[in-house]
Amino acid sequence: MAEIVGGFGVPHVPHFPSWVVDGHPLASEISRLYDEVGTRLREAEPDTLVVFTSDHYNEFFETVPIFCVAVAESAEGASDYDTIPHRWVRFDAQLARELHAGLVRAGFDVSMSRELALDHTVIGPLHFLVPDLDVAVVPVFVSAFLRPIPSAQRCFALGRAIRELLERDGGDRRVALLASGSFSLEIGGPWIDEGSHTGVPEPAWVERVLELLRAGDVDTLVAESTDDQLALAGNAGGELLDWIAMLGALDPRPPAFLESQPAFGHAYAAWPA
Repeated sequence: MAEIVGGFGVPHVPHFPSWVVDGHPLASEISRLYDEVGTRLREAEPDTLVVFTSDHYNEFFETVPIFCVAVAESAEGASDYDTIPHRWVRFDAQLARELHAGLVRAGFDVSMSRELALDHTVIGPLHFLVPDLDVAVVPVFVSAFLRPIPSAQRCFALGRAIRELLERDGGDRRVALLASGSFSLEIGGPWIDEGSHTGVPEPAWVERVLELLRAGDVDTLVAESTDDQLALAGNAGGELLDWIAMLGALDPRPPAFLESQPAFGHAYAAWPA
């Protein structure tokens, strides 16, 4: 039986690593926020990190699975940006295959990827959170952009099913859960900010998500995260589903740490065990 040692959530802005190196005005804030989460993650001493994320049309484009578990032995990245230091990532392939098979048996039509490259949505967070820690990874992809996307209820159920599989069949592992994504984000669409290629079209929704996270009210968060609401939050607003899937594998409770960057529509959070 695996032990779930905590849940964590961060954004994956691909330019943050280079901003920190180049001394951007936000460099110290970015480093501080990632380090707040990374310290708690490293203190949990996980053997395996299950990463809930959404591919940005790099691995999946013509065929976009609703859910997919990567079962390769390893992968490299970032495949889409040179602003992030390149690295190879070791996978927990045995656990990934067990999770994939178990999810299919549980009624989830989950694809598996046996060969892939990782984009900034995984490599960016790993760069900050576990720069030197040799932790195996299991990427779990959630389709969050190209509609139809899965419902919040289905994503939460996916997290619940993963927790049950980990606790029943996960072996002698310490497993941490990581969600990678934003709450409100428009990229290159009609709701971008003037002079930028991105925007935060629903700042009030970001505040509502934060309010519900602080209260540990996951049921209400799931209920209010409708397809219409996620669409209003921007063409990348569906990334909240990655957080909801991660929360499904945890006991509902307020986070030990939660802080947002409202101008970017995202937050940093930690739920240590």
